Amino acid sequence: MKKEILVSLLIYISFEARAQYDFSAVTQLLSDSIGVIGQTGQNAGFVIVQGDSVLYEEYWGAWNSQTYQPIASGSKMPSMALIMLLIDEGFLSINDTVQAYLPSFNGKPVITLHQLMNHTSGLPGQSMYISNSSLTLQESVDSIGQNTPMTSYASGTAFQYGGVGMQVAGRMAEIATGVSWESLFQQKIAMPLGLTNTNYAGLGPSSNVRIAGGMGTTAPDFSKILTLLLNYGRYNNSQLIDSLSIYKLQSDQTNGVPIIGSPYSNDPLRKHFRYGYGVWVEEEFNGKTTQFGSQGAFGFSPWIDRCRKIACVLFVRKSLGIVQPTQTKLRNLLEQLIPVQLQQPIISLNGSSLQSSYPDGNQWYLNDTLLFGETSTTLLPSVRGNYKVRFSSEEGCSVFSNEYFFTLLDNEAPTIEDEVTLFPNPSSSLIQVNCGNGYRIYSPMGQLCKMSSQPTTEINISDLSSGVYYLVTGNHALRFLKW
Repeated sequence: MKKEILVSLLIYISFEARAQYDFSAVTQLLSDSIGVIGQTGQNAGFVIVQGDSVLYEEYWGAWNSQTYQPIASGSKMPSMALIMLLIDEGFLSINDTVQAYLPSFNGKPVITLHQLMNHTSGLPGQSMYISNSSLTLQESVDSIGQNTPMTSYASGTAFQYGGVGMQVAGRMAEIATGVSWESLFQQKIAMPLGLTNTNYAGLGPSSNVRIAGGMGTTAPDFSKILTLLLNYGRYNNSQLIDSLSIYKLQSDQTNGVPIIGSPYSNDPLRKHFRYGYGVWVEEEFNGKTTQFGSQGAFGFSPWIDRCRKIACVLFVRKSLGIVQPTQTKLRNLLEQLIPVQLQQPIISLNGSSLQSSYPDGNQWYLNDTLLFGETSTTLLPSVRGNYKVRFSSEEGCSVFSNEYFFTLLDNEAPTIEDEVTLFPNPSSSLIQVNCGNGYRIYSPMGQLCKMSSQPTTEINISDLSSGVYYLVTGNHALRFLKW
């Protein structure tokens, strides 16, 4: 009976999470696009998770929750998450050198694990040794060390995307732990997350595991990996990876070096993306990553939106360039459907000052213009106008308050030209006033109560509660009393 109650509760919670959003437009967009992005023009899947709940899960064509597909560079995200876990456990250090583990690299410049993980090692992006299925991972990496020349860029001075650096990092993990890469992944990631069909055989079984591009998975399995990262390394109430490690993984680790090789070099929306550890930094605010992902050459597109607290995976198998326009539309649509998950700041009047409901993280604006240096909880306004405050969280997410109209009428009467008059005053129903550019009516607390952008000479105020109000039209502010 207790088990049945628990299952029913989980189903109810999941239903409630789904019910708060209308995803019909998402379904329509993907249904309309399936002929372009779907494998054989019909197969695809899409999953959205928020917190620990699945908000959306749909499949098209013959694909379903058990469909297994290779994900190419989508592999980089979980692979580097595993490396960060091994660093947490003390097997590796971000500053470990390749030469300390691999004598085959002794003839090369010093390369660190950090540089392998962020594509700044000076190694080329590709090598024939990582795709040779007749080799072991050990043989593959030793061949890279002995036979693959460095680029013309010194280690740490340029970004060159590819799979070679991460192949070397995977071998370092095997040496540090004494366990094969595939076994490490199964023991430390797959089993704790309950992944039932995720491995590094996406391109076919091989003892030469492709760390950066060989994974195969299902949409539900990968959504669990995304949930782990979305929740800063926490899954099912267990902290599998340190939260600071996840923060480092998602943050720009390239240190501003020039980008000499990127799959996005011809993509105007993405060619300036920076890189963390296994993920692209896709959106930043004040130096903090708010969106990141790890797309693959086969169109597989996972991403995490920190501000909306969602993780998504577009599960497809088509050329990335073909999938990209639909994926862009999909992301833009979700940003419209799901609001930023922050409580909106509230402005109140405290004596002669305006006060934000947040003690820190504030930035004040007047008439949509940033007030430089005004970042405290309170603001002493000096002119009449529409004030608002933007709150920014530690994650880099931000949300604006509603506008607050502030007038000096309580302390200093404004200059009102003769041609702008308001009568009768007081009034219980109608007021006569020449509003050639429309008007706004505010309460004494600055809340907008009534407005129109159309010219008028008569305003019905019968729907207002009794009290004092301010009518603003053009450059004039007039106070009146509603009976």
